[in-house]
Amino acid sequence: MLYIALFSSILAVSPLDPLLEKMQNAIFMSGSFTQTDIWALTLEEEISSGTMYIAHPDLFLLKYTDPQGAGTGYDGSCFYTIEPDIQQVIIYPGREPGNFLHMIEKCADSSAAETLEYSSDSLLVLLEGDFGEGIIRMKVGYSISDSLPFLFGTTDVNGNSTSYLMWGITIENNIPEDIFNMVVPDGYSVINPGEI
Repeated sequence: MLYIALFSSILAVSPLDPLLEKMQNAIFMSGSFTQTDIWALTLEEEISSGTMYIAHPDLFLLKYTDPQGAGTGYDGSCFYTIEPDIQQVIIYPGREPGNFLHMIEKCADSSAAETLEYSSDSLLVLLEGDFGEGIIRMKVGYSISDSLPFLFGTTDVNGNSTSYLMWGITIENNIPEDIFNMVVPDGYSVINPGEI
């Protein structure tokens, strides 16, 4: 009981503070992930996996091994996806990055309702509010011992959800050169839906 009382007092400001501090001090972060997308209308579920790379202020790359060759990223100027099934790179210059770090930092000053669930070394935080891009709910989980994330999920106004299970997270003091540069695979065309 003392542990719970002490832990609650530590979290008095925001339960996300330890994670936010860790992320703000992390220059470059990488790790493995499994992504689950669920569409509310059809109840279809799609599972994919790969490696993630994240850096300040909003750079990120999701490099998929399933489906092989797919990717999603933000290179500092535009959001893009790599679509191997149609051999296209689709760019969205005006769209917000919407990555884990970018979304988590939106919660720093949020007045969203929060519910906590915690066990021996993990904390799960549920948040509701207007987080932009149609996102109204987020679920964030991190380890208490090292403040590293293991879960991040979003739900939009239509009930569609995306969640990431993360593991093997490492933090480095340097960003590998060119890792966030958009690379167009040989034979792929570049499409900007805004220009069509």
